[in-house]
Amino acid sequence: MTDIESTLARLRDLPVDPRLSMIDAAVLDGLNRELATGGRQSGGLFAAAAAVALVTGILGSAVPGTPASAAPNPFPLGAPAALAPSTLLASAR
Repeated sequence: MTDIESTLARLRDLPVDPRLSMIDAAVLDGLNRELATGGRQSGGLFAAAAAVALVTGILGSAVPGTPASAAPNPFPLGAPAALAPSTLLASAR
């Protein structure tokens, strides 16, 4: 751990890279370019996804479904004792 701490201390004492002063402008320029070129597509894609979801919802509610039926549970209080883990482990010995 002392090696890591001494390495971080030396890194802290190094001078700041001069390229970091230009990073804010570069990031903001990149964001502006993305908004200028991709902004229209994202709105169109959102509208298409919303339309597909709306049509899927309407068609899904219009098509009648089959009624659900559950099979009766032969063991309403859980597995029978013959299938309990302790019974299976005891019989394996």
